[in-house]
Amino acid sequence: MPDTAHETGPLDRTRIHVIDDDDVNVWAARFGVTPDDVRDAVKAAGDLAEDVKAHLHAHHASNGSDH
Repeated sequence: MPDTAHETGPLDRTRIHVIDDDDVNVWAARFGVTPDDVRDAVKAAGDLAEDVKAHLHAHHASNGSDH
């Protein structure tokens, strides 16, 4: 496991660690959203990256121009 997330990517490629800002930033860039969007999605869907991705996709698709 890398010492820091930005060296080779997320700490764990299946989970999002919201206590690690570097990890959140990597996932936010991957998903094309803000770090706050990632944190909110983890609160709603859990820390599994696939669940967060699905939540973000569903959330952004359903909200369209609400934000």
